[in-house]
Amino acid sequence: MRGPFAGLDAADLRDLGRLGTRRVYAPGEALMIEGEPGDRVAVLLTGCVKVVAATEDGGEALLAVRLPGELLGELAVLDGEPRSASVLAVRTSTTREIAGPAFLNYLADRPAAALAVQRSVSRKLRSATRYRVDAGHGTGLARLARTLHSLIHSYGTPTEDGLRIDVPLSHADLAALARLSPASVERSLRTLRAQGAVRTSYRELVVRDRTLLSKAAGLPLPTDLATDPPSDANGGAGR
Repeated sequence: MRGPFAGLDAADLRDLGRLGTRRVYAPGEALMIEGEPGDRVAVLLTGCVKVVAATEDGGEALLAVRLPGELLGELAVLDGEPRSASVLAVRTSTTREIAGPAFLNYLADRPAAALAVQRSVSRKLRSATRYRVDAGHGTGLARLARTLHSLIHSYGTPTEDGLRIDVPLSHADLAALARLSPASVERSLRTLRAQGAVRTSYRELVVRDRTLLSKAAGLPLPTDLATDPPSDANGGAGR
């Protein structure tokens, strides 16, 4: 189990599972809407959701993706402010939804759970700050490479070919995350494929060489290369 509750003991997990109700959301359906009161949290049980916020020009900025085990909507419940972003189902998703007061009571009675949520919120805020810095400067190639580096850190699944980003992201989604145009994302992916850093297919992206990706991102080279396959002499440009 990923997310803030991964390290809780059986009793705390059992009591959490008794709270709230299960809900199922269809792809594209909103779990939470920006600006509404924070009256509940949701634990994502199955599926995948994305966190988005409205932009000044009427568009939509993709802020993050969340996978099963992760907690949604906790910040608004904790600080009592309206929701700062919307949460939309990317594919059919099941949640356990817990009313705000019940969730706060649960945390008050269980220090380990409260500390886990506090650390989770801190990680998300740090990640958001790092994302604003990384996505705000550099070439299109560097910005996309930093975005992919962040995604494999959070959602990378080892395969024989490298680290697969286990989130169904389109080029438009990647463009929103990296704050680039779709055309710039396609050019940058073409370069990374030619270098042998990544392999792409429909809604799938595998990082084949973290060293090459780190160089493109302008980041320190990884010290643990156990999951990286040898670079392909031909660049590994297959799609």
